Amino acid sequence: MQCYNSYLSILYRKDVFMNKTIFPQDQSFWYLNRPRCVSLQESLQADVVVVGGGMAGLTAAQSFMQKNKKVILLEAYYCGAGASGKSSGFITPNCELSLAIFVQRYGKQAAQHIWHAVEQGVQHIRNNIEQYKLACDYSPEDTLVVANSPKELKELIQEHECLTQFGYASNYIQKEDLSRLIGSKEYYGGVTYEHTFGINGYKYCQEMKKVLSEHGVQIYEETPVLAIEEHTVITKQARVKADIIVVCTDQFTPQLQRLTAQVYHAQTFLLISQVLRAEEKQQIFPNNNLMVWDTDLIYTYFRIANQRLLLGGGSLLNTYDAKAQHNSTFIYNKLTNYFKYKFPTLELQFEQFWPGLIGLSKDVAPIAGPDKTHDYIYYIAASAGLSIAAGMGMYCADYYCDKRDDLKDYFSPYRSSAIPDWAQKILGKKISFALANTLSR
Repeated sequence: MQCYNSYLSILYRKDVFMNKTIFPQDQSFWYLNRPRCVSLQESLQADVVVVGGGMAGLTAAQSFMQKNKKVILLEAYYCGAGASGKSSGFITPNCELSLAIFVQRYGKQAAQHIWHAVEQGVQHIRNNIEQYKLACDYSPEDTLVVANSPKELKELIQEHECLTQFGYASNYIQKEDLSRLIGSKEYYGGVTYEHTFGINGYKYCQEMKKVLSEHGVQIYEETPVLAIEEHTVITKQARVKADIIVVCTDQFTPQLQRLTAQVYHAQTFLLISQVLRAEEKQQIFPNNNLMVWDTDLIYTYFRIANQRLLLGGGSLLNTYDAKAQHNSTFIYNKLTNYFKYKFPTLELQFEQFWPGLIGLSKDVAPIAGPDKTHDYIYYIAASAGLSIAAGMGMYCADYYCDKRDDLKDYFSPYRSSAIPDWAQKILGKKISFALANTLSR
């Protein structure tokens, strides 16, 4: 691997003679070393079959296993192949939606229920890492949310006040005090959250695959599900019959002809730099490493992972594209120019650059609930954030085994939307989701 890194450093250096930056490789950094997969070859029966090997699916499988259920998990490619494995690995309770937004939508009591569920997801991931000693680049770091304008700073302060009112730890940082946390003068203030951490989402999924397999969960990768019929999941080679079917296929759920009007996707991009020198890391974070995102509608985020800068974001112009856009010069320039503006003294080279599609609902909140006609089918999708995905995976097992239903009115797949289905048929899915997402924030 050391030789490979040296090769990349040469391949993607800045050409002094041509004054030209070589475009990064279009490949997810996390997938360079992938183990062999085992696919399903014979029909089986279980108490629960989970479809999807990302954070939600693995957590659901673990939660049912811990309730003494026989569990089979089927994954079309390999565990961590989708949004979970391509993600930036931020593990925080505050993801796409803030506590203040949940309070506005549902009231204080409901918001506390929701926030508690997400925090349980954070703790679940941490507990697994510590208990099973998972090799997933676990990095305890505070989160810093920074404001790009005075107006956005006011909204950020409101979130801080809301968190404080509910007893959650956060700290408001004034503009003049930001310099001790981050080496940029281009932000107007920020709010920090403690007890958060970063991981390599792909490694976490692969490590949990091993753990669950050792505890009796049967996991089959490279096993696409073709259809679901009467307590039965149908694959190309075999069938799996189960009392409960949990569908954790996120943005791919409509491909099963399910939730076709309720689930779409948003596109985000990630860049990863060459290994940073010590002085470069200190220019970004003068003291301790942080996980950072800003307050733009399509926000930019960054952290240091594997001694490299991980820089992510997107643009309204292609957030709702029907397909992932590879080798986007526009996005590459947007992200690198953003970072150059915020940190003008740094000259970084980026080695890899990849797009990712995350499942999205019309109101940006997760989808977690049973099918409207077949109660044995349960959907988890649009969980924009690994901690939310984990929280919904845990909730699913509680729903069936412990009759827990405190979130059913908020995350039902069939909840109302600012853009109803009849309007979506006229406007089209892309425009409908873009409008609904904007109106819901």
